[in-house]
Amino acid sequence: MVIKKLENSGLIEFPPKALSKMASGNCNLYEGSWVYDDSYPIYDASNCPFISEGFDCQKNGRPDKDYLKYRWKPTGCDLPRFDGRNFLERHRGKKIMFVGDSLSNNMWQSLTCMLHSAVPGSKYDLTQELKLSKFSIPEYGISVMWLKNGFLVDVVPEKIGKVLKLDTINHGNEWKGNDMLIFNTFHWWLHQGESRTWDYFQVGNKTVKDMDHMEAYAIALTTWAKWIDTNIDPMKTQVFFQGAAAAHYFGKDWNEPGVRTCQGQTEPVKGSVYPGPSLPGDGIVEKVLSMMEKPAKLLDLTLLTQLRKDGHPSIFAGQGKSFDDCSHWCLAGVPDTWNELLNAVLLLINPIETNGTGQASSPQPGPASSPQPEVAPASSPQPVARTPPSITSPPVPAPGANPPSISNPPAPAPGSPPPSSSSPPAPVAPASSPEPEAAPQSHGHKSAGHAVLPAYVGYVLVQLAPVLFLILLL
Repeated sequence: MVIKKLENSGLIEFPPKALSKMASGNCNLYEGSWVYDDSYPIYDASNCPFISEGFDCQKNGRPDKDYLKYRWKPTGCDLPRFDGRNFLERHRGKKIMFVGDSLSNNMWQSLTCMLHSAVPGSKYDLTQELKLSKFSIPEYGISVMWLKNGFLVDVVPEKIGKVLKLDTINHGNEWKGNDMLIFNTFHWWLHQGESRTWDYFQVGNKTVKDMDHMEAYAIALTTWAKWIDTNIDPMKTQVFFQGAAAAHYFGKDWNEPGVRTCQGQTEPVKGSVYPGPSLPGDGIVEKVLSMMEKPAKLLDLTLLTQLRKDGHPSIFAGQGKSFDDCSHWCLAGVPDTWNELLNAVLLLINPIETNGTGQASSPQPGPASSPQPEVAPASSPQPVARTPPSITSPPVPAPGANPPSISNPPAPAPGSPPPSSSSPPAPVAPASSPEPEAAPQSHGHKSAGHAVLPAYVGYVLVQLAPVLFLILLL
């Protein structure tokens, strides 16, 4: 009844039925399947001049185009299609920063293309200074940035080599002063041998040559979580964590044992269950976020990327046929859905209001300390039991606790050694140096993902406020 009245009043721009269904308790944004939709992609990559060469698959000669036409369909609801003008209005004057590795870069470039394509006539600025790339549209006063940072914790050059300090963050001032932060780290922790970008691990005064990489990952994430709790005001800054995206180097993971990589894949895995094993360290991020005083909101990208064996550049990354990239993602493509998910969560946190002229007002950030939206699982059949991860997830220390001491024995590698590769070339405003990226790994279905809590009470109060105000005036 209330939703219908608000719809008739013209006070809501976003389709209220779709929003209410997402918030109804029957929708898990991160469980679902890919459906063919001829209205996709959201933008034409040829009209986005700042996609890096490594992500521009069509320009690099990829012959098939069906991979561009798939839309993520959550179980129990529909994901709202991204409206770039609406996003710009709602985030007018805001600063949005992605912090992470080249998968973070993948998501950042996707969002810049989605916004540019929405207002192609608007002037934009694209700059790069050291590891910070910045895209802005002065007309809307919005800045969307990517800060290259593969580990989130410190990597310090010392006499013995590069030391990965799992319990210190001395560069966090770069993260302050933004309206939204989207963090990412995972793939670099899987590197082994020559692909490693560090020489030693350190916690406190103890330094070791090697240790279980997922134990190190858990300690580092706990350090990051403690930093967020201490330094970020949730009333001023919304914090998200970009979940791990799958790589596809072993056909047996999707029931094609004779296939070696993602090369030649032209369609997603059908259905909503990934047949392969789970990721190394599965569950660490969720455990750390659940223990934060001011929890970041998880964008759980694992299942939806596991199903997209067709979405990688493969041999169309611009580095010749011998380079087979099954870690990063073509643009346009799968990362556009990551931004549609980000947008959907933002709509649930801050339901859209208009100022009476059809223009969306700029909502204030919702408290980052609110719990990640969750819902009862949708009614679809539950996935079959998955294969256990190849590495046992270590206990995750509480964000306020001292990190555990590190052990000396080297751990087995999480997954097989990667093919010799480096990251895609940097974009117009890239990080200055190429980075080795995700090692081939086994990926498996995540059980439920994070869903969306019922949001009726806050939603109704926010939307009714203008109506009540008008009634008082009359």
